[in-house]
Amino acid sequence: MINKNLIFLLPILVLLLNQVHVNAVDYVPRNIDIEHLSKNILVGSYIGGRSHLKPMLDVATILIERGHNVTLLTSGKYEPSSEYPGLKQITLGPIVTFKNNKRMNIHKDIDYRGLLQLMELTTAVYKINYEKFKHAAKENNIDLFICDALANEPCIDVANNLNKPVVGFTTYMQIMDPKPYKSDPLMGCNISLENESLFERFRCTLIQPLQIAYVFGPFARRLSDIRDQMNIKSVSGKEPKVSLALIDTFFGFELPQSSAPNVQEIGPVLSEGYPPLTPELSDFINGHKRVLYVAFGTRFYTTIENNNKILQSFVEAINNKIIDGVVWALVETSKDNFSPTLGLTDGTQVQTLPILNNEHPHIHITKFAPQFAVLNHTNTKLFFSHGGAGSTHESLYTGTPMLVLPFGGDQMGNAQKLKKSAGIALLLNKHALDVNDILSKIDFLLNDEHIKKNSKRMKYLARINSNRKYKAADLIEYMLYSSGLDEYLDDDFLKEWIPAESRMGFIKANNLDVYGVLLIIIFTLIGIAFKLIKYITNSSSDGKKSKQE
Repeated sequence: MINKNLIFLLPILVLLLNQVHVNAVDYVPRNIDIEHLSKNILVGSYIGGRSHLKPMLDVATILIERGHNVTLLTSGKYEPSSEYPGLKQITLGPIVTFKNNKRMNIHKDIDYRGLLQLMELTTAVYKINYEKFKHAAKENNIDLFICDALANEPCIDVANNLNKPVVGFTTYMQIMDPKPYKSDPLMGCNISLENESLFERFRCTLIQPLQIAYVFGPFARRLSDIRDQMNIKSVSGKEPKVSLALIDTFFGFELPQSSAPNVQEIGPVLSEGYPPLTPELSDFINGHKRVLYVAFGTRFYTTIENNNKILQSFVEAINNKIIDGVVWALVETSKDNFSPTLGLTDGTQVQTLPILNNEHPHIHITKFAPQFAVLNHTNTKLFFSHGGAGSTHESLYTGTPMLVLPFGGDQMGNAQKLKKSAGIALLLNKHALDVNDILSKIDFLLNDEHIKKNSKRMKYLARINSNRKYKAADLIEYMLYSSGLDEYLDDDFLKEWIPAESRMGFIKANNLDVYGVLLIIIFTLIGIAFKLIKYITNSSSDGKKSKQE
C-alpha cells in the first residue's frame, strides 16, 4: 500500500515536474555554430618530409572538413597525400638533399654548425622559391599562409609582402618564443639553465649566441642583400614575422614558460587514424609478451660497429630473458651495414645474416612498420628510438617508455625532455655505445616503478592535449574572419593577442626607465642625507668650538 504521507506530497511533485518542464521549454539553447565561409589556405614547407608536413596537414584536414580549400607547396612529392582528400599539391622542385645524400651519419656531431648546409641551400634557392610561393598565392587566391618555420623564409616573406595573415608552425618553441632561461643541445647548451652554474649560464646566454651569430652572420647578410635586390620590403618586429605561432608540443613534455596569446602550444598533433599491423607483424607481436620496438627514422644511419653493438644487445637481451621479442624497422640500414658475425659476451659467435633474414624466432626485421599500431599494442613494452618529434609524441600517447639514441637536430633536446621533464626515458651516447649499458638501461626501463608511473601520467597528458589541433584550426579561422585581410598590417588587426611589449621596446616593456628614475631618486635622497649629516656634524663641531673659546 502507498504511504498516506506520500499522497499529500504528490501535488507538490507534480508542480515541481511541471515547473522543470516549463523551464526546459523556455530555455534558449546556446548556439555554437560558426558560419564557415570558404577561404583559400596555402601550407608551405621547403624541407618537406613527413616529420615537417604531417602535423600541419593534420590541422589542415580539419580546415578542409570545414569547407576551406588547402594547397600544399613543398619540395618533392608528399607520398602519403592520399591521407588528406581534397588537398591540392604543388611542388617546389626536387626533394631537399644534403650533399647528394638524404641520409646523415649519426656518428658525426650535428649541432648548429651542421645547419650551414641547410642555410646554403635555402639562400641559393631563395629567389626561385619566393617566386613560386608568390605565383601559387596569386594563382590560388590565397587568403592565409601556414608556413613551416624552419628554413622557409620565402613562404613567410611572400605572406607579409602580400599583406596576408601567416601562421608559423614548428615543434621547436625556442624558434618562435625564445626565453633566456632555456636553450637546446643543438645550440651547445642544455634545455634548461635553471640549475646550471653561473659560468654555464654566462656561456649560454652571451658567448654561445655570439658564436652562432658569427657563424650564420654571412648567410643573414646575403639573404638581406637578395631581398634588397628583389625590392622585398623588410618586416619590422621579431623574425620570423608571423601573426600566430603554433607549437606542436605540450606541457609535461615541454619545459613550461609564459607565452604571448599569439604563441600557442597545440600538440601533440596526431592523426585520427593510422595504418594497422600487417598480418605478419600482428602474429609476431601477439606471440611475444615483452616486445622491444626499434626505429631510427628515415634520414639517419650509423656505423657498422654501432649496428653490431645494437644487434648484439638485442640477442643478449633475449638470451637473458629481459625481453622476448624485437621488431626493428631498418629503413635506411641495409644488410651490408653489419659484420658477418657477432661475438657475444659469453664468447659464442652468432651469424648476422640469418637474423637479418628473419630466421631468428624472436627478432623480426622489416623495412617498414606501422609505428603507431606497433606502439599501441599491449605487448610492446619499450621503444628504442632516435627521439624525433613524431616518434616522441606517438610514444607518449601510447604510454611506451623510450630508450633514446639522439642523432642530431631537435632529437637531442627531445631526449633531454623525455628524461628530465617526462621521466620516461634513458639516453645513449652515439659516440660510446656499449652493449652492457644498453642491456642495463633496457632492464631498468622495463621494471622501474617511477618509469611506469610517469608513462601512465604522460599518456593521459598526451591524450588530453591531442584535441588541441581543433583549437589550432579555430585560431586559424579566427584570423580569417576577425578582420578584413586587406588591413592585415594595420595596427588594429589582431591587436588583442599581440603583446604590448612588442610595441613598447625592451626598456619600456621591462620598466627599466621607471627603475632608472627610482635609482636617481634614491641616489639623490642619499646625497641629500649625506649633505644633511655633514651639515649637522659641522654645525655640532662649530658649536663645541664656540663653547670651548
